[in-house]
Amino acid sequence: MHLGFLLPWVQINSWYSLHHPWYMKPDEKESFKMYSQMRNSLSLYIYSAALEGNQTGMPILRAMPLAFPDDRKVDNMIYQYMFGESLLVGVFSDSIYLPKGNWINYWNGDKYTGGKTIYCKLEPNCGGQLFVKGGSIVPYLKPAQYIDDQDASKIMLYVYPEEKSSYTLYEDDGKTFDYEKGKIAKTQFECIKTDKQIQFIINSTVGTYKDMIEKRAYNIVIAAPANPTQILLNGVVLNGWKYDKSGKVNINLPPESITEKQVVIIQ
Repeated sequence: MHLGFLLPWVQINSWYSLHHPWYMKPDEKESFKMYSQMRNSLSLYIYSAALEGNQTGMPILRAMPLAFPDDRKVDNMIYQYMFGESLLVGVFSDSIYLPKGNWINYWNGDKYTGGKTIYCKLEPNCGGQLFVKGGSIVPYLKPAQYIDDQDASKIMLYVYPEEKSSYTLYEDDGKTFDYEKGKIAKTQFECIKTDKQIQFIINSTVGTYKDMIEKRAYNIVIAAPANPTQILLNGVVLNGWKYDKSGKVNINLPPESITEKQVVIIQ
């Protein structure tokens, strides 16, 4: 189930025997529900990776030697891979190798330094190891009954600050082959972390496609080392944000034109 949901195309239903959820035991149904909702919420991230693949040739599922060509330890690894540029997936093994850099356990938020093989006890209902690369910016949508029912004008961004990093979100109309004619929009997000502040930048969207949204609201969740003294949006003090005990700042930005650049500074 862990592997089946974390592939470019889901390979669960009827993949082997009767793998439909209504044939499963109660605990298996809970796992299926959890993974299907996670997959649904990651649809924007996965679709963006597919469009990136069309533009650059980099696939959604990336073998370890492709993602880390300078690390000789990954040359023959077949039980783990990168899912897009941010998620490291481990399958059919209790251990996982973390390449050089910082990594965050997707299931519980624990942090690790890379360059070594580790073993992590899995959380309930989880079927395998899953890690987020330090510096990642991962987009999410609110889970819906089906993809076309999702509201792309309201997205969540999980940000894992680490010096200077960026992520480009690729979008098109989701229905036609117009992307082959260049009808693609790109939005670049940047995060710059220093000792005194975290700066998060939402750059103006570049490109157009049919029925493209004009405004977008953001729910930004940023890992921060301490409770901020203040947060600024385009130089103006922002109210209504929250900081929780797990070390995350939750910021809601109201709908704004996608052609307007927005800068959030956490101090």
